[in-house]
Amino acid sequence: MNDTKSPVTVAALAFAGALIVTAAFGIVGCSSSGHDHSSHSHGSAAAKPYPLTKCIVSDDAFDHGKPVLFVYDGQEIKLCCQDCRKDFDKDPAKYLSKLNSK
Repeated sequence: MNDTKSPVTVAALAFAGALIVTAAFGIVGCSSSGHDHSSHSHGSAAAKPYPLTKCIVSDDAFDHGKPVLFVYDGQEIKLCCQDCRKDFDKDPAKYLSKLNSK
């Protein structure tokens, strides 16, 4: 019996393996901390709308440019600038507590 595989079969297996590895890295990479989820969502549940009329970090109005929007733990967050995003990412609980007091 001939145990050699055709070049087409080997290539198909290599391609399938590469797809599996790529998918695995996508899943693991997306769940790691520090990953920016602003460009996509997970699951089908809609995020809770942002209830405030000002930045949750600086308390500034959204009148000096396009707000920074993203979803954090199922809650839509709206910030006045990218610098506030850095502060939010350092201590999200501090700022999310503002939502619970409203």
